[in-house]
Amino acid sequence: MSASSIRLRLTFGLGFLAFVVLGSLLLLAWLRQREREESNRLFHALAQADAEFVQRMNLPRSEKLAGDLELLLGMQIGFREAGKGVVKDEDTLVVRLDEKNDMIFTRKPDASKLSLRDPATRNAFITFWLVSGLVGWLLARERLKRAQSERLAMLGRVATSLAHDIKNPLASIQLHAQLMTPNDGEDAKALKMIECESEVIAGLVNQWLHLANPLPPRLVKLDVVECLAAIARNLEAQARHAGVEIDNGLISPIWIMGDGQRLSQAFRNLMVNAFQAMPRGGTLRISAERHENVISLRFADTGLGFSESALAHGTELFFTEKEGGMGVGLNIVASIVVAHDGQLKLQNDPRGGAVILVLLPSLAA
Repeated sequence: MSASSIRLRLTFGLGFLAFVVLGSLLLLAWLRQREREESNRLFHALAQADAEFVQRMNLPRSEKLAGDLELLLGMQIGFREAGKGVVKDEDTLVVRLDEKNDMIFTRKPDASKLSLRDPATRNAFITFWLVSGLVGWLLARERLKRAQSERLAMLGRVATSLAHDIKNPLASIQLHAQLMTPNDGEDAKALKMIECESEVIAGLVNQWLHLANPLPPRLVKLDVVECLAAIARNLEAQARHAGVEIDNGLISPIWIMGDGQRLSQAFRNLMVNAFQAMPRGGTLRISAERHENVISLRFADTGLGFSESALAHGTELFFTEKEGGMGVGLNIVASIVVAHDGQLKLQNDPRGGAVILVLLPSLAA
């Protein structure tokens, strides 16, 4: 995962956590306000009903009656002359009984009874957290998609510009290399190296163009063994420099319907990635198995294998664990394979090393 992606996720995660905490506090304040309003409503209703009872029964306005009502209702009750004094305390209520008497009700300050043990409170918080989680997930996905779209648009502009600036001089280099006549074996070797490296540059340009504008493959009958053998020959010098032996155990022919240029680009990426996974040298074994109408190509190296994160996200665009990497290689490989109605699988060999399986529809020999 790239550093910018990690920063984006971290920033969004912290912002969303702050939103959930603040929202929970506001929800708690709202529930407490509702609790106070309900308590006040019950207090007023109870006081009014009690005062009406005293009026209707024409009970004496005495301290004994007030004491009996206190025991019954659980609040302090008293009588006073009508209109004497003003009460501003919300826990005290004055009700007019008649022209001469007021009835005073005073309740104890209510402690909040809000608790997650209370079903209504618990359901309110659970609903808020679930809705917040869903909204946060949708916003995070949309934000990541927008960031990826912006990067793809930028890469598309860069790719188009590079293709225009590189392809013309590259074609000139390839043409002059083909026209030159070598004087000896060293010259022939040098010309071959120029041609091979020019093909590498052309492949890189095509890779960026594919990322910017992935066109559907042009399918023709293709021997995948010959395709892989040609790539191995072109990468022979690079493999030798990396101390990697390419063990190609494929037996020709294995026929598929494929786009030779696109599949060569994908296979080359896989082989170069394998070289880079074995900095101290090793072996890249290429084998194949047929399962009904599917051919399974197996690329197994003797490196350290994939991390758990790479197994889960290795084919995602911009995911990389290599220093200086951009995280586009395996994504392009996967897109090319999927465009051929195939599948790309990342695995680890129990004996050590990484394994990449390329599953493609096969043709009868």
